[in-house]
Amino acid sequence: MPPHTEEWDAKEYCWKNVSAAELLCPSACDFIYAKFSPTETAGGVTIRNGENTNGEVLVIMLTAGAYNCEVSPRRPIYCRRGIYVDTITTGTLLVQWRPRSSQEG
Repeated sequence: MPPHTEEWDAKEYCWKNVSAAELLCPSACDFIYAKFSPTETAGGVTIRNGENTNGEVLVIMLTAGAYNCEVSPRRPIYCRRGIYVDTITTGTLLVQWRPRSSQEG
């Protein structure tokens, strides 16, 4: 897939704060950004490319202290089967993604 060169309109993006396992996008999309904010001294979160815990691991974010942890890929990551937040040990996770139209795949 060639790199994206056009600007996207802000209304094409979705985001959500989550604190438990949840399916964020059930279809093809682009993973844009994640920020994990633990409420205790340590925590972790797993984000998967897929609809459930069987999806491949996309990102694992761990903190050794009560510090925010961010993932901001240089280019969006294509998630063919959607985005699923598998585990959040403590705190909240902000995730941003862009759903793809059926023409984009």
